Amino acid sequence: MQAQLLDVPLLVTDQERAEEFSDQLELLLLEVGGVFPRADLRRRAGACIRGLLAPLSRKNGWQLAEYGGELTPWGQQHLLDRARWDADGLRDFVRRYVIASLEDGGVGAGPDGCGVLVVDETGFAKKGRSSAGVARQHTGTLGACN
Repeated sequence: MQAQLLDVPLLVTDQERAEEFSDQLELLLLEVGGVFPRADLRRRAGACIRGLLAPLSRKNGWQLAEYGGELTPWGQQHLLDRARWDADGLRDFVRRYVIASLEDGGVGAGPDGCGVLVVDETGFAKKGRSSAGVARQHTGTLGACN
C-alpha cells in the first residue's frame, strides 16, 4: 500500500493544519481513485468524501451535491446507487489503510502488541418530532434511551 496515513502535527496553526490535511486527503483520493473507472465518478467520489468531512449542518444528498458544486443530487445518487465501480477494491484499500494505521511498533495493547480498533456506533440526541429517526432510541453516549 502506498498511501500515507493522514498524520498532521499538532504544533501548527489551524490554517497550516487544514492545508496539510487537505494535501494528504488529495493524495489519498488520487491513490484510491483507481477503483472508479471513469473521471466523473472519481470527481464525484472525492466531492462526496470532502462533503462528509466538511462542517455541514446536514449531510444528505442535496447538501453533499451542493458542497461539491452540483445543482442537484442526481449525480451523487448515481454514484452510490447505479454507477459501476470496484466496491471490493475500495473495501480492500480501506482495510489495508486501517491495518497500517494500527501499526505501532509492537507497543500497543492488542494481540502481538499491535494497536486496537474500537468501533462504536455512538449516536447523538435526536431533535424534533417529524423527521425520520427521531423516536427515542439507544445511543452509546446518552445511555439506554434518549
